[in-house]
Amino acid sequence: MADDAEMLNGKWSVKKVTDEGQNVTQTLEIKKDKFVFQILAGNNDVIIHAEGDVKFETLGPFKSAHFSHIRGGDSPNNLNEIDDEYTTIYTIDGDTWTIASNFDRKRREPATASAYHRVSSASEEHGSLVIDAIEMQDTPQTAIWYLCFEATIDGVKKRHFVPDKGYEKNQVTIPMAVEFAKARAGQKCSFWLQLDDIEEDTCGGEPDQRSTGEFTISERGSQMYKPEANLRYTIRWHMK
Repeated sequence: MADDAEMLNGKWSVKKVTDEGQNVTQTLEIKKDKFVFQILAGNNDVIIHAEGDVKFETLGPFKSAHFSHIRGGDSPNNLNEIDDEYTTIYTIDGDTWTIASNFDRKRREPATASAYHRVSSASEEHGSLVIDAIEMQDTPQTAIWYLCFEATIDGVKKRHFVPDKGYEKNQVTIPMAVEFAKARAGQKCSFWLQLDDIEEDTCGGEPDQRSTGEFTISERGSQMYKPEANLRYTIRWHMK
């Protein structure tokens, strides 16, 4: 089945409507013997993310894809081991990949057949990533505090720090407009964020609070982080 693995290499997408009437997009990306599956809301926020191994096999007259060693969660940054495996039957017709899911055993989700369509490479080309804002829901700072933020993509670093700009409350949105000229969906963006009540120490080596993390770039998205008690914030971004 090596030919099928090569033929299916890339990203595939199908639009669906949930039982609750919500419009979602499901994507399935194949890279050799690995897969990434996502369900995206209408605003392209990630609802479900799963990744693991995939193996293409022949079962009698049928072609099958076996998904194993799965890790899943509500975002690429919050994954847990899934104690389950899935075997699906499929057909390929040009740029349409029809997958019959949940026929391998009785599951909570109903058995379905979905026609995924290949996502053209043109739509996967580099664009610009803009980190729009950080929403500070909670911070242990009790006086006026300052923020320093630095993001990195493939070794390129961008920093946000506004001298003389202090904040004195929670529930505050800090506009960022940190832009990377060359980025693409699926890349990782790592970052660190530091808070201090002394402006000169905010970007230094010993701030009051320091948080690190990463997110997977998508057309538009957000990710919440809670690295410690009384520190909770959300990063929002989009591509253009």
